[in-house]
Amino acid sequence: MNRLQLSIYYLQEFNYRLFYTIFGTIFFFFTTYTYKQSLIFIFLPKGLSHFVTTGLTEIFFTYLHICTIFSFSFSLSIALIQLYLFLRPGLYVFEEKKFLNILITAFIFYTCLYIFLLPIIIKILWELFSNYAQSFTVIDLTFEPKLQDYLYHLQQLNKVLTLSFPCLIFLNTIQIYTNKKTWVKYRGIAYIIIFSIAAFITPPDILSQTLIGFPLIIFYEIQLKFWFLHEEYKKQLLIRQPIKPHKNSYRDKK
Repeated sequence: MNRLQLSIYYLQEFNYRLFYTIFGTIFFFFTTYTYKQSLIFIFLPKGLSHFVTTGLTEIFFTYLHICTIFSFSFSLSIALIQLYLFLRPGLYVFEEKKFLNILITAFIFYTCLYIFLLPIIIKILWELFSNYAQSFTVIDLTFEPKLQDYLYHLQQLNKVLTLSFPCLIFLNTIQIYTNKKTWVKYRGIAYIIIFSIAAFITPPDILSQTLIGFPLIIFYEIQLKFWFLHEEYKKQLLIRQPIKPHKNSYRDKK
């Protein structure tokens, strides 16, 4: 009977957590839809004066699409927080600390990514590809940016950046529980595996694969350098550690 009551209690708790997640997602969707034009204006590159639309309902569905993307990203973060709060009573202390550290690290990572790094990436890509369109002087070519295409490419970039943190966690976990000398010896094979994973989880274009694969390779090398410095630090610490005299030495007997 106690097990049945406990199961009912946890089922009710799970339903409450699920309701909080759904309510927060719906509330965030209507909030983003209310300020949809200001939200799109934030992600527009500097110097852009107009967009081209070719369909009557294109703008409406574009607004719904971008609000759905932001709501889904926000609901994922809420779901992870609610999952942590739901599982916390049954976790060990070290498991709770690891889970909490991952959540805090993910929050800091994505905050810095979307506030500082994403506008820089958008600016670089816009200037790079718009210069190619403007420098086409063979015939009279006019570049007219389309709203739906721009937001589609922005969505693909968002997917790449969103998947970067789970890939880093996965790579870090593998490096912790494997031999580091193997990672140094088979470094070339590791590069091929990283780009294969990037090709599997990204759209079929070389730019998206590079945006995923290149940061993973940098993180891979940083992990190896950090491991090497940590090992050298432990060796130097053992060398400089003073040797304590044994208790049964000749001086102690005197």
